[in-house]
Amino acid sequence: MGEAGVYISAFDLYRVGPGPSSVYTLGPQRAALRFVHDLAADGLVAATARVEVELYGGLAFHGREHASDQAIVAGLSGQVPERCDGAVLASCMSRVQAEHRLRLGGRGELRFDPATDLRRVVNRSLAYDGNALRFAARDAHGDVVASRLYFSTGNGTVLAEGDTQLTTPPRVPYPYGSADALQDACLAQGKRICDLVRANECALRSPGEVRAGLLRIAQSMRKAVERGLTAGGTLPGGEARAAPAAAAALRPAPASPSQRCATYATAVAEENASGGRVVAAPSAGAAGPVAALLESWCESAPLQQDDRIIDFLLAGAAVGGLLRANGVVQVGCQGEIGVAAAMAAAGLASVHNGSNAQVLHAAEHALAPHLGLSCDPRGGRIEDPCIGRNAIAAARAYDAAMAAIHQPSPRVGLDLLLRSIVEAGHAMAGRYKTESIGALATNVAEC
Repeated sequence: MGEAGVYISAFDLYRVGPGPSSVYTLGPQRAALRFVHDLAADGLVAATARVEVELYGGLAFHGREHASDQAIVAGLSGQVPERCDGAVLASCMSRVQAEHRLRLGGRGELRFDPATDLRRVVNRSLAYDGNALRFAARDAHGDVVASRLYFSTGNGTVLAEGDTQLTTPPRVPYPYGSADALQDACLAQGKRICDLVRANECALRSPGEVRAGLLRIAQSMRKAVERGLTAGGTLPGGEARAAPAAAAALRPAPASPSQRCATYATAVAEENASGGRVVAAPSAGAAGPVAALLESWCESAPLQQDDRIIDFLLAGAAVGGLLRANGVVQVGCQGEIGVAAAMAAAGLASVHNGSNAQVLHAAEHALAPHLGLSCDPRGGRIEDPCIGRNAIAAARAYDAAMAAIHQPSPRVGLDLLLRSIVEAGHAMAGRYKTESIGALATNVAEC
């Protein structure tokens, strides 16, 4: 791990959009939007009479379960993820299916039939073994005027062919590549972790944009909890939503904070599974813990100020960015729900006035139980065991944060744990790390 490292912004970790998947829903929608923007930048929108889309890898195998088709159609229509939920995606698709017409970027209308113009390629793969989308724009004569290949790499991030994630690393005043380096930077500057990250974010955006953006993210998290606690019905996989009943069961007798956190995380995870608008933190399938602990703290501190909410999110982003930048991505569920638990615990320790060592200690102990955890969604849906893992991770994160702030001078071993998780991810067979091509989601136990 380099001491400087690559800084990952809080706004690349917290992404608002429709569930259920950062890779299979949010990524494809962003890819479609980027294709439209690329066409506009090249002055080719007017020349485009038809668009064709091909899906590869995991997108070809699992797109139906994650509304990938709907997300692509919404993106091509100019719908931005931050303003969408599953109902908006479904509405866009229904309209296009009925009319066989699509308003590219919400403006120029062209012919588009999802049944024929959006294809899943399952008999061959690309050199990049992952989740890829190829878009082609054709003119009125059928000639290709533009062709673009994009990759959905996780967290809602989209790369075009030829891009690398490190092409233009953000320049910030306080880069760090390890937990030890983060502590040293904070000590040298006399800053809390959340304040150091705030300074980095303000080097990328204006202070007003940072503040407003993080408060919008917090509001979206809390709204997702609220919707998940009150929504009835069943999940797409057929199971009944459990969060409303769990919340009702907690009311007659006082519930422990960890029980409330588990219930709130369940609410968010069920909202995500149903296509609701959630905040990926760091992914949509692991959206529960950070939102749950934030909601729990807000309820216990009714006079909290917005600045403290921002502190929570910035401390979580410090840990999430550190883990992501050092390879804790595509390493199984340990890099999804594990990272989410670490971010949540760090945020909660921070708003409880934990020291920098206590914040990192909380993250370490919330992350540790997830070492080696594989990705094994039943039936390809982000429901079982994903929802249950969100609940358990939230409860563990709360307990880890509370234990950490009661240790005066904890020893921080987050860097060692980080290395262990990366090593475990490298040793893990590919099908246990990500759904990729086929993977566990194609093995249905009931067959």
